[in-house]
Amino acid sequence: MAAYKLPDPGVTMQGTRATIMFPILAGLMFAGSPLGAQKVKRLDSYEGVAIRMLQSNNAGNVHAVIDPALNEVVGYLEGCPRAHNIFAHPDGTYYYCTNEEENTLDVFDTVTLQLVEQLQLTNRPNKAAYNEHNRKIYVGIARAPYVDVFDLDTHEKLKSIRVATGIHNVYVSPDGKWVVAGLNGRDEGSIQVIDASTDEVVREISLPGPGGEIHRVRPMMFLAAEDGSTDKILAQGAAVNGFWVIDWETGETEQIIYPPPLPAWKQSAEANQGAPMHGLEVLPDRSAVWASSRLDSRIYGWSLPDFEYIGAVEVGPAANWMTPTPDSRYMYVAVSGADYTVAVDLQTLEIVAKMTVGAGPKRIDTAILPLDRVEKTTTTQGGL
Repeated sequence: MAAYKLPDPGVTMQGTRATIMFPILAGLMFAGSPLGAQKVKRLDSYEGVAIRMLQSNNAGNVHAVIDPALNEVVGYLEGCPRAHNIFAHPDGTYYYCTNEEENTLDVFDTVTLQLVEQLQLTNRPNKAAYNEHNRKIYVGIARAPYVDVFDLDTHEKLKSIRVATGIHNVYVSPDGKWVVAGLNGRDEGSIQVIDASTDEVVREISLPGPGGEIHRVRPMMFLAAEDGSTDKILAQGAAVNGFWVIDWETGETEQIIYPPPLPAWKQSAEANQGAPMHGLEVLPDRSAVWASSRLDSRIYGWSLPDFEYIGAVEVGPAANWMTPTPDSRYMYVAVSGADYTVAVDLQTLEIVAKMTVGAGPKRIDTAILPLDRVEKTTTTQGGL
């Protein structure tokens, strides 16, 4: 089937369901360094590809695959209980899920959505990420002081990198030169920097608070320079409703960005969980950074590179992880205090769709798939 196309950008509402109309431009633009320099690759066209949002369900073992062209769940990954995060192989062949119950990295076929392999891990995992440059997968181990490393193409386990304590999250820099692991077990030096050419820890970064206290790191994100190299690291920390802006070369904090304060009666204290902000995304076109606040039930945006405040969108109780579309137009937000994921138009700052996905939705990621690697159960964009 040919790629699913819609004429012009916009949103049409059909009852309670919204259909997002993506702009389709001439040609497919994946990226050299500037275009592909953020976690979600920038695409100026969706010609020849299908986009999927992978929404984990933290309260079960059925996870939603969302088609953003229709804002509907078009498939489910069944298995991977207590999934920490789900992401796609860069070639679109597999979905990977960190399985906290069975201590495995579960591998699903993107067409059949069936489990095809379980990769044994050192212990219970948290977040994992792939490095397309050195063709490896890095899995943060929460219950042991290691980052497990697998070959991205053969799934062979290559080694376990020793770090100071158990891991919360693992990220890969835009240029693929660095892997950063956020430690669960200590505050000072809680960001461990691994050289991807040697897979060895080479430095540490801390999150100093305004009073001199040190905060444990939570979600992180990189900001790439124009040539694709790493410019800054953005990080959220425990007990702070804001995020740090850190110079990558020096590791020094440049500033801490806070949203406008809300009155206490508008906040959700039970959603705080010691980390008021728990979601951070730099848009693929590097025009803005967005942070989600569980405490405020909102996502907040700041323009780049000047960090000027854009505004906020109230999305529901305990706004958690989020992920953008490759054209930087929409943000998909997991609303952990409810059972849905929302799509937010970042131009109008409005919710344009709400999808029921199961209790406890948390980690969410964007997948870019070739048309021959899309699930067989749908006839929407990229259907077979």
